[in-house]
Amino acid sequence: MRAGKGIGFLLAALCAAAPVAADYKDTYSRGIKAAESGDWATVRQRMQEAIADNPEPAQRVRLYGQRWEPYVPQYYLGLAAFNQGDCATALTQWRSAANAGVIGGLPELKSVQDRNTATCESRLAQQPKPQPPRPEPPKSGGTVAPDGDTPKPNPPRPEPPKPEQPKPEQPKPPKPVETPQAQRVPAALLDAFRNYLGGRYADVVRLNPDSFNEPRARAQAYLIRAAARQIQAELDGSAAGLDAARADIRAVRAASPNLTPDPALFSPRFRSLYNATR
Repeated sequence: MRAGKGIGFLLAALCAAAPVAADYKDTYSRGIKAAESGDWATVRQRMQEAIADNPEPAQRVRLYGQRWEPYVPQYYLGLAAFNQGDCATALTQWRSAANAGVIGGLPELKSVQDRNTATCESRLAQQPKPQPPRPEPPKSGGTVAPDGDTPKPNPPRPEPPKPEQPKPEQPKPPKPVETPQAQRVPAALLDAFRNYLGGRYADVVRLNPDSFNEPRARAQAYLIRAAARQIQAELDGSAAGLDAARADIRAVRAASPNLTPDPALFSPRFRSLYNATR
C-alpha cells in the first residue's frame, strides 16, 4: 500500500470494525509481482505482511493452482530494502536464521543475495564512524587564576533594565480559520505512520504516545507502536517484543476503548493479537 493512500486512511479514522481473513500466499504473490515491476515500496510492505502471518520460509509452496514457488519473504524483504538503499535492513533479513536455512538450496536467488550482500558490506564500510560527543566545559563559580591561586570572582552583573511603560492593549487576533484535517493530526503521529508503512519499525517504536495530550491521538500512537512492535518481534523472534506490543494494546484500550485496527492497514496476525489481548 502506498503511503499517500495509507495516510488517507489515517486521517479518516486509522481504525475500523471486524477484521477480515487474508491468505499470506496471496500477499506474498502480490509482493513477487511488485518485485518483477520494480515497485520496491510495495514489495517491502507485502513481504512484511506475509512474514507477520507466516514467518517460516520454504523452498517450495503452492501459491495457487499449479503455480509453485519458493516462499522466501525475508529474501524479498531484504531485496526491497537493498534497492531502497537500506543496507542495514537488507543484511539483517538475509542473515536471519529463517532465510539462511532455505536460501542455500535456491542457487539463483542466493547468487543475487551474495552479490548484493557484498555491495552492502562495501557501502557500510565506507560510511564515516560517528564522532564521540565532546565533553562539556567544567562549571565553576568563578574564573580560576592561571597560577592556581584562589579563583577570581566573576565580574558583577549589570543592573537589569528598568521596566518599560505599559503599552496600550492590542486588539485581539481574529479566531483561527478551521484547518484541513491533515494539519490537525500531530506531525509526530503522521511521521510514525509513514515510518510504519516504510518498514522502519525501530523508528516507530521510539514514538512516545504519552507526548500527545488528545486522548484519541494518544490511542492511535499506541496502536501504531503496538503494530510495529509485533512485526519487529516476529522478525527477531522476541518474546519480550510481543509482551511490549501487548502492553501497548492495553494502553490503546485504556485510552480509547472503541478503537480497533483497520483491516486495510494492519495485518491479520496483529489484529488477532489485538483481539486476544485483554
